[in-house]
Amino acid sequence: MSRQESPNMCEWLELYMLGGLSQSEREQMEEHLSHCEACKKEREELQAVTDLLPYTAEPVAVPDGMKQRVLGRILGSEADHSGQPPLTGVSALQEQEQEQAQKDYRVTDASSAAELQKHAGTAQPEPVPAGEHEPVSARRPAGKRSRTFIRRAAGMGIAAAAVILGWVNMQLREDVRSLKGLNASLQQSVSSLQGQLTLAGQPSQASKANKVVKLNPAVEGIVAQGLATIVIDAKGTHLVVQAENLPALRDSQAFQVWLIKGEQKVNAGTFLPQGGSGALYYTFEPQDYDTVAITLEPDAGGTQPRGSLVLAAKI
Repeated sequence: MSRQESPNMCEWLELYMLGGLSQSEREQMEEHLSHCEACKKEREELQAVTDLLPYTAEPVAVPDGMKQRVLGRILGSEADHSGQPPLTGVSALQEQEQEQAQKDYRVTDASSAAELQKHAGTAQPEPVPAGEHEPVSARRPAGKRSRTFIRRAAGMGIAAAAVILGWVNMQLREDVRSLKGLNASLQQSVSSLQGQLTLAGQPSQASKANKVVKLNPAVEGIVAQGLATIVIDAKGTHLVVQAENLPALRDSQAFQVWLIKGEQKVNAGTFLPQGGSGALYYTFEPQDYDTVAITLEPDAGGTQPRGSLVLAAKI
């Protein structure tokens, strides 16, 4: 099963690895993992990170002589409560070993304190009373505490990194899904454009002249005349304009064709005649236009008529 088939279950993976799911949710997630190869692979990657966490804890060694001191306290306590005389033989030997271990421990502590006094120049610490022992944490060297802090900080960093990676992974999945949707939309647009380009590249078929009108001079003294034809085929609706005996142009002048509907005037394009004749082809959306006209404009950049009307006809 892919992630697209069960996106909600796949999003539980980080919480599953960090123990953030309920018992029923864990059972559902384990069932999902039995057949989702993508989640199995990601679980192995996350497991490799979480497996490093135990190594960030520093192992604590048992202090020398602790076993003897513990046994000595236990045996001494039993003798006091039972009222029995001290044990002889092997027990006496054990007691001697315990007393010697305690003496060695005190001597070692005193030697260590003297050495620290010699190198650090600090005041001599108060001696520890007999039978009482300084806590292990108090005797830990500064370098060892630094290493402990570094290991703990590294462990917290790894745990934080695992959480951040899980969050980033969820965001990336959302981005991937968005990109896939955008890609599908783009593919549809490309397919539509390809169809339109294919149709545009093909020759016109079953073209039909819907209307043909004669363009007449708009004012007296103009000898020009023309023809406007509206053609409909599979590609759309087209306007074909032809004119002859047009006035000569000067400077940047150009002839411009307009489709008119009431006060609305739509630019259908410009043309420059040769030998007094010219033509234009324009594809448009049918809008019930009522007039087609040709004007003489000062240039070819106008969006609304500025020059004089030359030819026109009702359509």
